[in-house]
Amino acid sequence: MVTQLHDTGEEALLDAFFEESLSKPSSVSITLFNDSTDALTDSSDLGDISTEPTGSAFARQTASFGTTDFSNQDNSGDWETIIADKTFDTSDSNQSVDSYAVIISFTSDDTGDSSANEHLLFTGSLNQSYNLGDIDTFTLSGSGISLT
Repeated sequence: MVTQLHDTGEEALLDAFFEESLSKPSSVSITLFNDSTDALTDSSDLGDISTEPTGSAFARQTASFGTTDFSNQDNSGDWETIIADKTFDTSDSNQSVDSYAVIISFTSDDTGDSSANEHLLFTGSLNQSYNLGDIDTFTLSGSGISLT
């Protein structure tokens, strides 16, 4: 999988920027998963992720808007946002992961929501597959999305 903006992410960005019908949340959540198993597509949503790590120590990490959690830059003519490093406690997880997901909460027309729910904004690949059973912490570094 390459980094991709999902249908619900496209809707969130367009609703927020053009219609201004989305009250932008203060943050997004980030998690890890195994896309080799889940095989997400453009129309996939959060419920399509079945491989999010378990364990009482594992928790989704937060990236807050309007802070140093995000930085935008021009990368050879394509603009991208980079998320600051996020560290996950994987000390009691044993899932293999090869991807990350950025999750936004909003009321999606695409999914027929009647109130705000968590949806995929975008997902991306890690540089390799990691067995979390072999490590106690995992730092997600250099993640983000590029608009081409």
